Amino acid sequence: MFKVFCVFLIISLIACEKKSAEKAESSFQLELVDSIRVAHLGEMMLLDISPNGKYLLTADYQKNRYYLVDEEGSIMHTYDKSGDQPDSFGFAFSEMAFWDDESIFVIGSKGLKWFNLEGEELKFTPFNPAYQLKGIMRNTGGGPKVLNTAEGNKILYRGGAIAGKRTEGGYYEKIRGGVLIDPDDFTLQHLFPLDKESRFFDGKHYDDGDLYSRMAVGLDYIYVTYDANPVLYAYAKEAPYALQFKKSLVLKDVLLSEGMPEEFLDYDVYIEASKGGLRHLQADSKYVYLMYFQGISKEKLAELDQLYEVDEKKADAAYELEVTKAAKRLKVFDLEGDELADIPLPMYLDSYWGFLVRDGVLYFNKATNLEEEEDFYTLYMLRVLK
Repeated sequence: MFKVFCVFLIISLIACEKKSAEKAESSFQLELVDSIRVAHLGEMMLLDISPNGKYLLTADYQKNRYYLVDEEGSIMHTYDKSGDQPDSFGFAFSEMAFWDDESIFVIGSKGLKWFNLEGEELKFTPFNPAYQLKGIMRNTGGGPKVLNTAEGNKILYRGGAIAGKRTEGGYYEKIRGGVLIDPDDFTLQHLFPLDKESRFFDGKHYDDGDLYSRMAVGLDYIYVTYDANPVLYAYAKEAPYALQFKKSLVLKDVLLSEGMPEEFLDYDVYIEASKGGLRHLQADSKYVYLMYFQGISKEKLAELDQLYEVDEKKADAAYELEVTKAAKRLKVFDLEGDELADIPLPMYLDSYWGFLVRDGVLYFNKATNLEEEEDFYTLYMLRVLK
């Protein structure tokens, strides 16, 4: 009788803990608090927000232009800095970002370039050819970060490409998730080696999208994730930038990478963006935010491949629709990486292409209207409420 009672008590306690966890999770929700509309015909995307919060930096990559936008949605300045102009940065290796409240910068094929808010060049550091990237995904929140170090401000960005083939021994041991770039001479300090206990060392091979790192600078840590590895890593913000903790994640209904198809192993660059995975990472003084993507099923991709052989335009539209329909969710953690919530993201947000967080406000691009072209761009502002 005593044993039966103990078993009943244990089951009851587990059930209570589960209900408490579910109740705590369900108590978190996203609330729309404001929006900004910008008069613009084209595909505008948010890149960064000035430290003082007064300005937005956006881009229209189809036009190769960048825009300084104020809090009311007025375009204050347009930057056309690509191509062969004397003050251009060449091909963009990064999104454009704010260096401080008075200047912006970009990593380009010519080097590091700084401009004031009126578009006048302030500083140039020649490119370091030792730094190369595979597969540059332009999205909101994925740009370079300014990291304050003991030697002054440096640029924290994605780790560079690795020489050699992924089938060669030691390839994955050489990969680094991040790099610190000295703004004065473009010297590089490679950070965040791959975790030997991660699925990247399970004997399969992973493509450049699977290995794509996301980073967020918090109060005490630099948080890092990789698309195909369901783990949240936290590193110290000071040299030697050692790993402080890692948290395994449970993802809901996600079609994670199963490894790279053998027929593509010799490709220098290969990215399959339709797979599910950890897409975007942000942090503020209270929470860490991680958006993850369900992915598109193999069956649906096979249908799309057949459609591409018949009508590429229809196939593109069908693919966009599948991306829109696929579930996107937002995990919320405390600053020590303990999960607090897993919230479904509404379809009116273009969460697939990222988001930014500033002072507790989450900035999302509005989902594209697939039925008609709009002559304005909308940015939604939301908060996580408990």
